[in-house]
Amino acid sequence: MMKKFIIVLTSVMLFSISIMPLSTYATEGDVSTETYYNGENFTATKDGNTLVIQDKQTSETVTLEMKDDENGVMTSETGETEHVHRDEEGNVYVNNKLEVAAEADLEDTIDTPKLLLRATKWIYVQTTKYNTSTQGNMRSIALGILSFMPIKGPIFGIVGIIDAARSMGAKTLYVRVKQYRTSGYQFYKYDSYFYANASLTKLVKKISETKRMW
Repeated sequence: MMKKFIIVLTSVMLFSISIMPLSTYATEGDVSTETYYNGENFTATKDGNTLVIQDKQTSETVTLEMKDDENGVMTSETGETEHVHRDEEGNVYVNNKLEVAAEADLEDTIDTPKLLLRATKWIYVQTTKYNTSTQGNMRSIALGILSFMPIKGPIFGIVGIIDAARSMGAKTLYVRVKQYRTSGYQFYKYDSYFYANASLTKLVKKISETKRMW
């Protein structure tokens, strides 16, 4: 009788654990449920398509409210608003003026034929590079965050990477994005590498994103 009771109690406990709500704090494994990030240098709160980031040292805040993956409004803590646009290459425009530029990495040493990978479906397309400040005002940091990927993506992962780079003493985060496609152009894959130094030897993080074009 006691053995049967223990079995029933264990089953109830396991069921209770399985239906517990997911944590809203940032985790590396599941970014879709995140609503709050609390790092060493920054906090960030996400509500729908609105992201509010605060610098813990200065208490300065900035708000990004995105209408879609490419267009939104950035608001400083003084109430000043600016229209922002991010194109597919990662270039960021503020009030129709280019502020964060992505460029092709002409020094990329990847041997393209080798990346017609026999074991995978991915074909190498190009590498783009851009950098962002990990120091300074929240406006410049917010624009750097916006250049990495749409606000609907794993945005807290990006905040965390900038946070980690600042903690490492890096004033600038160096980003290299290697782009691949399938033979029919239906899928694109982006491997993003984040470095804490210009010689690209201190890798902070690598993340991958796959997009279906149609």
